[in-house]
Amino acid sequence: KKSGVGDVTVVRGYKKEQINLPSIHHVDNDLFASTGEVASLVCAKETLEGPCVIAYGDVLFRQYYLDQLFDSEAEIVIAADALWRDRKSSDPNWVRDFVSCTHSSSVDFLNDEPVYVTSMSHDMPDTEIDAEWIGLARLSAAGSVVVRETIDEIQKNGELGSAGLVDLFDRIVQKGCKIAVVFVPGQWLDVDDAADLIAAGRFL
Repeated sequence: KKSGVGDVTVVRGYKKEQINLPSIHHVDNDLFASTGEVASLVCAKETLEGPCVIAYGDVLFRQYYLDQLFDSEAEIVIAADALWRDRKSSDPNWVRDFVSCTHSSSVDFLNDEPVYVTSMSHDMPDTEIDAEWIGLARLSAAGSVVVRETIDEIQKNGELGSAGLVDLFDRIVQKGCKIAVVFVPGQWLDVDDAADLIAAGRFL
């Protein structure tokens, strides 16, 4: 809200009754156990109108990351962690949203060349990984149209059940649409287990 987002819709699934803040709207994906992230986004598809933000519901991040996305003039722009190698987990089934870009993050602050996604995947060779998507994206009005149209394509192809947001954005890129990248230096957290929940309490 400090960044100007006043209309928030949350897609609820597991234990949906626990998500009951009075300041949000909510829609329900009652098939959450057998569907992917795009199916959840479909439940809120009518809100993908005009400029908007798409975010995972279990992610904490710095406010200025969102401000940076709003500063971008791209139709679709994502925040991606350039320090992805620093993130560790003991979970052998850990799933990560890797991003390959037109060029990697640079310490050369004079290099202001725009960066774009070339591919996104959960499984990518280390040599091709430039960053990790933190689960935060901003769409312009035109970007919202592209996302809605791509969701429609996924539905028509019968791929909705298992499709994740990484699949959605990668499909957009492979169609020839540009997704811009804002590199961020860590300082974000996704809450997957009890240890993450404790860390979230210390996230300032």
